[in-house]
Amino acid sequence: MRSCFVLALACCAAARAQPDESAEKAAIAAVERAGGKAALDDKLPAAARVSAKFDRATDATFAALKKATAVGAIDAFDATLCTEKGFAALKELPHLHKLMLGKSRLSLASTKAIAECGQLRTLYVARSGLTDAELAPLKKLVFLEALDLGENPQLTDKGMATVKELERLRALELGRTAITDKGLFELQGLDGLRKLSVFETKVTEAAAAKFVDAMPNLRTIKR
Repeated sequence: MRSCFVLALACCAAARAQPDESAEKAAIAAVERAGGKAALDDKLPAAARVSAKFDRATDATFAALKKATAVGAIDAFDATLCTEKGFAALKELPHLHKLMLGKSRLSLASTKAIAECGQLRTLYVARSGLTDAELAPLKKLVFLEALDLGENPQLTDKGMATVKELERLRALELGRTAITDKGLFELQGLDGLRKLSVFETKVTEAAAAKFVDAMPNLRTIKR
């Protein structure tokens, strides 16, 4: 009897893992109506395999995706016209795992809105004008595995207090920020970290070498 029960549970789990083709078609249509391109990505969760790409995104672009629940990834090359209103719409996507903003202008209100996308695994917010204060809300993204904060020169050692809260991080980009040796060692608690870039920062060669020795899973550090 127990084996039958386990088998039934396994069958239910498998059924839940199947993509919803009607939801995917609706999501693809929504992306295309919003001026983007859509594709299926099997690396995304089965419930949200639709990957959306936009050359330029506005608040209206993201608002148009509110009911497209099968969208699991959004890549916007230019999101400089997006405000907290547009980012707030993204919390309606329950399985959004990846958000890539090629260019953006993020305010504190914007990062608070992004932080409501609680299932994010990958976040790219390079060249977004982030400061330490604006970075702080992102500590709520506890499932993040990859984070790109590069080319935000106003990010300092103080901001690493936020980053170190993201305990699942595997890849971290800090190139061309104002981090120093002190900030680097704030990250020692991220023992799952495998890739790190501190390219063109104030991190010294000696500190980088010492950090690598202290991090058991770190495979590469770019300096």
